[in-house]
Amino acid sequence: MKVREIMSAPVSTLELGDNILFAEELMTVERVRHLPVLDGDVLVGLLSHRDLLAATGRVLDKLPADDMAEAKRKTCVRHVMRGSVDTIGPEDDAADAADIMLTQKIGCLPVVDEGHRLLGIVTDSDFVTMARDALRAGKITQAAKLPVVRAPATTRPRPKVAASATSARGVKTIASKKGTATKIVPKISTKARVRKGAATRKAPTRRSA
Repeated sequence: MKVREIMSAPVSTLELGDNILFAEELMTVERVRHLPVLDGDVLVGLLSHRDLLAATGRVLDKLPADDMAEAKRKTCVRHVMRGSVDTIGPEDDAADAADIMLTQKIGCLPVVDEGHRLLGIVTDSDFVTMARDALRAGKITQAAKLPVVRAPATTRPRPKVAASATSARGVKTIASKKGTATKIVPKISTKARVRKGAATRKAPTRRSA
């Protein structure tokens, strides 16, 4: 099974200049925990719910409620997001995506094309949904449900990092035991480009007071 068969698309996204109050509201409305950050249509970062909580806990919790909301409006996503992102391609094997997520202990993998344009996202929820459907269909045997013994983290070999042909953009390719992942260390452009493809940015519905 390929990644493109299980990924979620289109994807709610953020721009570098968005503030974290908007990001917080978008996560609530869309019921998601991860939001890719784009520069034009190119993936340059990822903001998770955990990142928002960490940012809030460091500074904003010390402020009164009104001041906190204003501080969130003034805090750009670019200052809170993770710029180094593990990604995967649409034609990669879904099992390889699961292996990368388990090894790196992450909850999602953005799916990108060769130009690092966002096509979709694979999350742990996608794999839980697959497991549920397989269980209901009786496709998982007793043997398949036995725990998989993995090497301890202290003895597991680390993947070798090799610079790709697109290193001018700060992109590195990680070759793991099963499949490949890409880490993007962006050089942020000041000029935003028109977004195209599957990625969409949705404004949250605001309730009147």
